[in-house]
Amino acid sequence: MPSNIERCYQCGQCTSVCPMAEQEQTYKIRKLLQMEKLGLESEEAMKIPFIFYCTTCYRCQDNCPQGVNIVDGVLEIRAKAVHNGEMLAPHRKVGQMLTDYGHAVPNNDINKEKRINLGLDAMPATVQKSAEQLEDIRTLLHLTGFDELIADEETNDNRVVIQNTDTQPLVAEENV
Repeated sequence: MPSNIERCYQCGQCTSVCPMAEQEQTYKIRKLLQMEKLGLESEEAMKIPFIFYCTTCYRCQDNCPQGVNIVDGVLEIRAKAVHNGEMLAPHRKVGQMLTDYGHAVPNNDINKEKRINLGLDAMPATVQKSAEQLEDIRTLLHLTGFDELIADEETNDNRVVIQNTDTQPLVAEENV
């Protein structure tokens, strides 16, 4: 295991310095790592949102007396959960925006106007500016199965319409 979580002996140092554990008393990193070590990925650890609460600040890892790569362990657990269909709704929406616009935070009319006022092109030279590049990104996301992972659970649709503040749908523009 690249995360070397088998070295964890449940001392609790990770939880004692975790900013998330300060906010949520039932959040215990060592419990998640122990469940992973025991192969209980289909158990409680995969069903609770806690695995997505880690901010990857590395405080736990910096304070581990055994040198356990705790963040890598948490990321492995998250990856397994996502592949099992467990994902927080906001994470799913970010993935859907990536599929729809090529960016997790697409450009909108307000930002375009600000860019023009600064003497910049309305659209930065990114995937969102090019319909061809956006289609390439969508193809890659489809070939990797990412579009299926982020598909809307209720409609089984991986497309989401995001409206900007002017209620105009955001769309990729042809390269001009």
